[in-house]
Amino acid sequence: MTCTKCQHQSCKKFGHFGKRRVQRWRCTSCSATFADPTAPAYVRPAHSTDPEKFAQAITLMLEGMSVRAISRFTGLHKQTILSLMNTASEKARALLDSKVQNISPRYVQLDEMWGFIHTREPHLRDDDPNEWGSTMLWLAIDSETKLLISHHVGTRNGVNAHAFVRDLRKRTEGRYQVTSDQYNGYVGAMREHFGRNVDFGQLYKVYGKIRSDNWYGSGHVLGAVPRVKIGRPDWSRISTSHIERANLSVRMHLRRLTRLTNAFSKSLDNHKAAITLYVAFYNFCRGHQTHKGASPAMAAGLADHVWSIGELLAA
Repeated sequence: MTCTKCQHQSCKKFGHFGKRRVQRWRCTSCSATFADPTAPAYVRPAHSTDPEKFAQAITLMLEGMSVRAISRFTGLHKQTILSLMNTASEKARALLDSKVQNISPRYVQLDEMWGFIHTREPHLRDDDPNEWGSTMLWLAIDSETKLLISHHVGTRNGVNAHAFVRDLRKRTEGRYQVTSDQYNGYVGAMREHFGRNVDFGQLYKVYGKIRSDNWYGSGHVLGAVPRVKIGRPDWSRISTSHIERANLSVRMHLRRLTRLTNAFSKSLDNHKAAITLYVAFYNFCRGHQTHKGASPAMAAGLADHVWSIGELLAA
């Protein structure tokens, strides 16, 4: 038997689970346990957790509770919670890929949000995995419907800027206005994937000096200067206010992105899974005050009601 995690073939039988007595295996190399992959799908369900408990754990996670806190509250093991999160994330990804397509926005705002995996950059060692350290969450929001059209996880460089803008272009159609911060990587990405069929502006923020008594955060913003990069954007709409407010919602709803806590992500895969799950939750399951309780998906015409977590998991 080949391990589904490390691909080693040194596996031993490790009991059974479920009413149908599905064979379990344990890898002697990485100690991972898994069900017999040759068994039909209908006899090897992804989880034996009660559906209501499943939905409760995911709801608590999306309302800002840490994995260990969810474990104390529900009685589920933390590894079970992470496994449930990954399963829910797969469903969320499929939902976003099928529903968030052919969007016709008028104004889109882009921004990146800092985070880190396992270890902060100053404390990394030479032999640490490449995925550890700083990373960025790239988000694109429709300013009018508040729909999160696209997201991407990766460091702040030109390669990830192109991947992010490419995904945005694939999910939208028509000409519209895009605003980002002053990161220069956006300019080349917008020219390659949008050409001249876009009105693109950037907002340059001017920061003051960091005072010696200000131990946390950047300097005070002294001003913001809009600049036109492509086309003829509306100057009054060159703003990043909506996406920056969405960033706050992400940090409040996902504990692993909340500042100054020890609930940070320990692996890149779990980090990506949690973010994908949140984006689907935000778009379909969370009412927005701007729309009087309707979800962004409703405002964009992608849904006719605010979904429950159960509906998201069953999608």
